[in-house]
Amino acid sequence: MEKFSEILNHFSIDRKSKDAQTIKKTIELCDEPEVKHKEKKMCVTSLESMVDFGLSLLRTNNILAITSEVQGETQNSQRYTIEKVQQIADGDSMVCHKLNYVYALHYCHFAGSTRTFMVSMIGDDGTKVKAVSVCHKDASFWNPKSLPFIVLKVKPGTTPICHFLNDDQIVFVPSE
Repeated sequence: MEKFSEILNHFSIDRKSKDAQTIKKTIELCDEPEVKHKEKKMCVTSLESMVDFGLSLLRTNNILAITSEVQGETQNSQRYTIEKVQQIADGDSMVCHKLNYVYALHYCHFAGSTRTFMVSMIGDDGTKVKAVSVCHKDASFWNPKSLPFIVLKVKPGTTPICHFLNDDQIVFVPSE
């Protein structure tokens, strides 16, 4: 955050603009301290950094990088039918989320013990999706006011929390 003004000046971004506020939120996320003994995280600016961080977290040179795939383009919210669910991994994983910033930036974090699935679905309009689903076995250290707990009406640590990844997010798991 100490270089926030310098960053805005470098990219000619007005301090009062929406872009400036988005950049500020991104920097704050990257500057947040890790939850001790529960989370390892890093904001990375290159594929090489992403892979290196994943290799160090997962403690193996054999990893898979998996992302959701959408065949075709659809802007409509629609109903999907699940055709197949395949477990990809059961154990430690790392997830990288694309961030809004002036250049490529991803927030990568050790997701802990998870079960990772590939879910094949088809939309009412025929759109085919292979979506990655990650189920966090231990969400006890998450913020109790975060959306999953509100929507599911559960407390941290009482049940696994599962979610789909967007097609701009990547999960890294050890390969067999």
